[in-house]
Amino acid sequence: MKEKQLIFIISQPRSGSTYLQNLLSNNAEVNTCSESWMLLNFANQIKPALVQSKFDNTLAVGAFKEYLGKYPNFNFREAFHDFLLKLYSPMFEGYQFVVDKTPRYWEIASEITTLFPGSKVIVLHRNPIDVAKSMIKTWGFTSFKELNMFRRDLLQGPEKLRSFSIANKDNKNVYNLSYEDLINDTPNEVQKLYNWVGIPYDASVLDTRKNDKYKGGYGDPFQNADVNYKTVKARTDQKGINKDFKDFLNGYANYLGTDIQKEYNGFQNIAIKNTTAFNYFMHLGDVAAESKKRRSIIWLLKKHLYELRFK
Repeated sequence: MKEKQLIFIISQPRSGSTYLQNLLSNNAEVNTCSESWMLLNFANQIKPALVQSKFDNTLAVGAFKEYLGKYPNFNFREAFHDFLLKLYSPMFEGYQFVVDKTPRYWEIASEITTLFPGSKVIVLHRNPIDVAKSMIKTWGFTSFKELNMFRRDLLQGPEKLRSFSIANKDNKNVYNLSYEDLINDTPNEVQKLYNWVGIPYDASVLDTRKNDKYKGGYGDPFQNADVNYKTVKARTDQKGINKDFKDFLNGYANYLGTDIQKEYNGFQNIAIKNTTAFNYFMHLGDVAAESKKRRSIIWLLKKHLYELRFK
């Protein structure tokens, strides 16, 4: 397998990546699996700063670098590159391309293009407000602490994806796709994508009912469900969002900033303002990142007041 036969789909979670994966793999040329999270399992060699461990990962990385430094004739990057490609090889048998759809690859997008410069990367963008709504509705969240599990996806994902796209605007191996365009003009967008990948397009690929390559324990629960996709999704779309979450969305829109707001027409039909609900979400914080703040009296006082309000 050569890296030019490897296709990555990168997005925030709940951005339509499973649907795109389904459409892209609905042919005899492309294989895929649910979500491998393949490269994140080796993030310690790809982006060590992402990895936290009980054994002190910083020391471990330093020790390994020292080891490699003693053998300058050994090309670790080349060996690591070939090792990772070999891990994809079972999916490659009988196919021309392999799709690795793992939304959280936004964490290592730049590292992927460095490690596999000949691979293809599809960046799928969706209005972050709709991403947050979909998270709340799909997984039935009733508290901000549940939503906080997706903190990095919400707070860092949109800007990371945007910055990556800007940095790679002249990279012929990076393809930017709008979820909204994919939904509103599926035939045209899919045909353009097929042409970019270099595989024959036929309108029959739009009928994905018999494609099960993408199914598994990870990915869109609607498309992985045994019942009709449209039926189960319609039930979720009918669910409302409570006032606290609506206030959160207003504050989230304010947090995202004007550049991202412009890209989605100012986040229409939503007030953009600072809100107590979003401040509470921010106050929950990442446990590791916020450890020092948690020691302050002001932090503890705010924590108490917020919890009185939202519990």
